[in-house]
Amino acid sequence: MSTPAGGGQFSVHTQAMGGAQSALNGMALDSKNIGALADESTNSAAAAHKGWETAGALRAALTEWHEQVDQLTARLHQNSAAMQQTTLNYHNTNQSIADSMKVR
Repeated sequence: MSTPAGGGQFSVHTQAMGGAQSALNGMALDSKNIGALADESTNSAAAAHKGWETAGALRAALTEWHEQVDQLTARLHQNSAAMQQTTLNYHNTNQSIADSMKVR
């Protein structure tokens, strides 16, 4: 919970929370592009070792890499959505507290 701001108002640093959410979204969107160079070099190395067990191991490692990146991307999107919901919850809670403290 945040502390009272000036004028007796409660506030949440929504800009900071929005920045965290944007960072999570950015990481999720960039995660596919980060490994593009590794994909190219791994595929080239596997092709160069065609017929060797190394080629199969490289392809298996690349498949595992893609699965892990997909899982990471999903987690980043989930965390971003959770951050958005947390921001909304803080805002609603602060508004409720501020409303309850008004003189009636």
